[in-house]
Amino acid sequence: MTNIKKFRPGSAIASGWVLILFFAGFIVQTVAYGGDTVLTTAICSAGIIGVYLLFLKPYVLIFDEGIKVVNPTKEIVASWDLVEEIETKFSMSITIDGTSYYAWAAPAPGRRHARQMHKTDLLPGVDAPRRLGDSPQSDSGACAYMARLRRKEFSGSRTAKFGVSSNYTLIYIALAMCVIAAASLAF
Repeated sequence: MTNIKKFRPGSAIASGWVLILFFAGFIVQTVAYGGDTVLTTAICSAGIIGVYLLFLKPYVLIFDEGIKVVNPTKEIVASWDLVEEIETKFSMSITIDGTSYYAWAAPAPGRRHARQMHKTDLLPGVDAPRRLGDSPQSDSGACAYMARLRRKEFSGSRTAKFGVSSNYTLIYIALAMCVIAAASLAF
């Protein structure tokens, strides 16, 4: 991997850390002022793991040879010669062999995003985006723009690589924390 560019929206990082501090504050409060420490710690730990999986873990690596999409439980790595299309309908997605892989780190904007754009931003033209998801002001549009530039600059002389790997360990740990919380309520 050369010339790596990491895409992760700043709003997701800020929201993730605020929620983690919120859950950590509950744990500190329970320890300092008394309460069911096991129950609070188990529930807040499951919450912290969930926040990490949803807000902090997802990102997209764009490099000269290809793209790597990291979602909460899956990692997709593909070289540019295998990527058929880069789409921004619901989130930035790449299509490989007819299968779309969506990037959680680059969601498309909602319909209210159109109110923030000038009407000339959506008019037909050479570089004007045709829909809201392609807008460079949105996460999906910015990530797709960077990916399309790298894909255009790619020379097809390298070997094709593609892989999807899954890791459910953190989900199992969060479920175990929920079971511990339920058990502490029962006993």
